[in-house]
Amino acid sequence: MSARSGLSELILRVRDVARSVEFYRDVVGLVVERRPSDTWAWLWTGAPGKLPRLGLTSQPLSFGAAHCGGPAHFAIAVAREAIAAEKARLESLGIAVEGPVTFEAWRADSIYFSDPDDHRVELCGFESLNRL
Repeated sequence: MSARSGLSELILRVRDVARSVEFYRDVVGLVVERRPSDTWAWLWTGAPGKLPRLGLTSQPLSFGAAHCGGPAHFAIAVAREAIAAEKARLESLGIAVEGPVTFEAWRADSIYFSDPDDHRVELCGFESLNRL
């Protein structure tokens, strides 16, 4: 078996790609990699050019994933000390936020909110991102 390098991408089915791009760019803070069509977009979940990427599509998935739907849950890692400010920022945008929830075993605090298609987004604030 060949070595694994980690998650490459996560693809979400959404009703409106343009609306979802705005949400993930303007609310979550992700950087758009490219938008090859009105039905597809790719965003970087961390530093631009570094995997994993988030794909957004309004089309049925293919290549063995046609049965996938939603909603999904996923987490984006941030610094633990940023959680309070992120919660305040999201709430100032009118986003309902759950948490923070503390996970002492991971030395992390998380907040949760939903995107326009009811996918559950988590910002997981790790004490040390280098521990991961």
